Amino acid sequence: MIDTLLGLSFIVFMVLGGIWYNARKHKTPSKVPGKYVLYSLGVLVVIFFISTSLSKPSNNSSSSTAESSSTKKASNNTQDENDALQKLSGKELRKYNSSLIDSLNEEQQWANDGKNKYNESLYIDNLKYDSSRGLLVYVSDEFTTLKNTDRSAVSRHAQQLANAQVVILGKEVNEDSMPVTSIYHGSEKIGRSKALSGNLKFKWIND
Repeated sequence: MIDTLLGLSFIVFMVLGGIWYNARKHKTPSKVPGKYVLYSLGVLVVIFFISTSLSKPSNNSSSSTAESSSTKKASNNTQDENDALQKLSGKELRKYNSSLIDSLNEEQQWANDGKNKYNESLYIDNLKYDSSRGLLVYVSDEFTTLKNTDRSAVSRHAQQLANAQVVILGKEVNEDSMPVTSIYHGSEKIGRSKALSGNLKFKWIND
């Protein structure tokens, strides 16, 4: 509708402008006063701006739809760490936990060889993923002497080990997601990850 009005107003302006210009050119009285030409030009300009403003939301909507589609596609390509681990078959879970221990032993060997970046692994005695309880991290006696910030660093290191094994299994996961994690000293549960923090922060039982 607006495009039709724009086209008609342009035709009216051209006709009136042509009549007025032709009279001026031949120095004869014009049947069309100059103010009518200006009025038609004003109407044309107003309709043009209305047409332009109406087209912008459509473009923005298309852009938003494209971005939403792209985001949805990206999110469909990755999954939360917990989802990936929950979907492991019994055979895959056994392989996963075995590889987890192998990686821990390897890092502890590197730490004993003087590679300080793996020192956190020395505070971990054992770890495994349980489909009903999440990642279970069993820590050494020395762990209990650490400050809470250092305990959290060791716990996050265990989570990173768990994440690496998921990727090794060929599962595509969100890099920022962490598994639900419980920390044990022997049979005593001494800490857990906080769900509201994306399992990145920890609550210590004796706090």
